[in-house]
Formats: sequence, structure tokens, C-alpha cells
Amino acid sequence: MRPLRRLYLGTVEPGNIADLSGLLLGGPGVIGSMMDVVGRGPETVLTFNERGVHPTPYFRTLINLELLRRMGFPELAEQYRQAWLRIYPNPGAANIPRVLIDTFAEANTIAVDAICFQPYSSLGNKSLAQVIPFQPKEQQMIEEASRRLAAGVDPGIVPERFLIGAARFALDNKLARPGVIAKNFYLELARR
Repeated sequence: MRPLRRLYLGTVEPGNIADLSGLLLGGPGVIGSMMDVVGRGPETVLTFNERGVHPTPYFRTLINLELLRRMGFPELAEQYRQAWLRIYPNPGAANIPRVLIDTFAEANTIAVDAICFQPYSSLGNKSLAQVIPFQPKEQQMIEEASRRLAAGVDPGIVPERFLIGAARFALDNKLARPGVIAKNFYLELARR
């Protein structure tokens, strides 16, 4: 392994910690929404800003996909990764320094592990992934809630943090018209 100081440590930034926490809170639906937000023209996605709060958008998605894989969704993470790389096949097309591109894969693995899977004394010697658990069983709850939400039925005792994923799943799977999903989502959110 290369010395850590030579790897791209831009993966450990405040904005990225927020992204990873959001993924642990809401599950795979968060990835699609994040890609909707950061996916722009190549001149935006591939532009490096050393003062940015978030990693370069190109890397930001890949960092979250590494966590998605580690959360127990390797096939879904790979599908998203392949789609992202088809949209942005040349990360060097803008101004991302070559050293960042070359060291990113290794730094990404290290950073996601450090942020999400190592214990912190401030978290009672637990990891972030232990404090905010999300695994395939939580996704099953989201999918069940999405069908109920789309039908206008009480989604049950599903935690509020799963409502965004339920709405996203209902939208992605065309379980109801977008307006119906949005209306039912906000009604349920207000009810709580």
C-alpha cells in the first residue's frame, strides 16, 4: 500500500461525511437522488476545486457507491458505477489532477472504511455504520412502505428516515404517478 499521505485524501471532507451519513440513514434511494443533484455536464462534474466542501462530483458519487457496496448492495453499487462511468468515461477531461485519479480507488476504500466502519470514542466505541445501521433488511422495509405510500395507505411504523427512500423507490418503479407519490409523502411526513 502506498503511504497514506500520497493518496487522494479529498475523500475525507465534511461534505462527504454528510453524504455517507445520509446514505446510512436512507439507503440506496439516496444514491439516485444524489446522482440527480451532482450529475451535470462534464465541465462541472469533472472540475476539481481544492477549496470545495464536497469532493469533486465525479468522485463524490463513487465514494458513496463504495459505501453502498459495503452496506450489502454490491450488485446495485456496480450497476450505478457502470452507469456513472458510461456518462463520465474520462475523468481527466477537465482539471482533476492525474495524481488524484491514479490514487482515488485506494484512497476511497481507506476513507470509507475510516469514516463508516472504524469505532469512534465519541460514538461509544462504535462505528458510524453500527450507530446508523442500514442493510438489505432495512431496504425491504422501504420497499414495502413504498407500495403503501404509492397506494395512499399508511406505510406503517417505518422510521421517518425511510420515507425518502420509499418515495424514491415508488417513483423509480412507477408504482404511482409522481404527483401522487409526492402528495402521499408530504401527507405522511406531516402526520408524523
